[in-house]
Amino acid sequence: MPDWISDNISAIQAGAALLSALVWIFYLQIIVSGLRRQRRSEILITLAGRMDLSACMLISNLGFEPIYVLDILVRSLGDNDEAVVSVVDRVDPDADDQETLQSPLTTGEHVKAGRLDEMLRRASWWAELNSHPDKLQRIEVTVAAVTAATSSIVAARRVFFVSCKDGKVRIRPDGLYAEQIRSRRGRRRIEKQLEGMLDDR
Repeated sequence: MPDWISDNISAIQAGAALLSALVWIFYLQIIVSGLRRQRRSEILITLAGRMDLSACMLISNLGFEPIYVLDILVRSLGDNDEAVVSVVDRVDPDADDQETLQSPLTTGEHVKAGRLDEMLRRASWWAELNSHPDKLQRIEVTVAAVTAATSSIVAARRVFFVSCKDGKVRIRPDGLYAEQIRSRRGRRRIEKQLEGMLDDR
């Protein structure tokens, strides 16, 4: 046995070096994956209260990095109309005192964006849309934010379906969680929307 080891010492050393390198690569992947997960944003868009237009929308930050809420876009789809409007400002644009939802959120923090009917009312200040429950079909909410972990925006989107039966309005989300917009194309599309709205404010 010692003779075999002596005869194959070079192959054994090469195999040991290769095994050691594979182990280090494995651990390096775990470390890099953990760092990416820590820097990855996770924005929640949820409703509190009754599942109708009186429900209050909450924007939460579940990522490890703080975020700054840059804008909240509401896309309202009805029978014959569609509009994408910013609702980050919570008061009448003609009023002297302005209140905004633009604010930093640390890990685990949330901000109340307001009731759905109030958000639709704010949207109507900037665009002509029909917010009557009989005409609404879908409400799409997109939250755009910035973080120190990336040079571009981070964003999340959630869709709520609206139905009205026997005079009762029901809101149904399209899934359990908000869709995190991580692709460069998706984030760039939102950036262009925000840039296009600068002239309208």
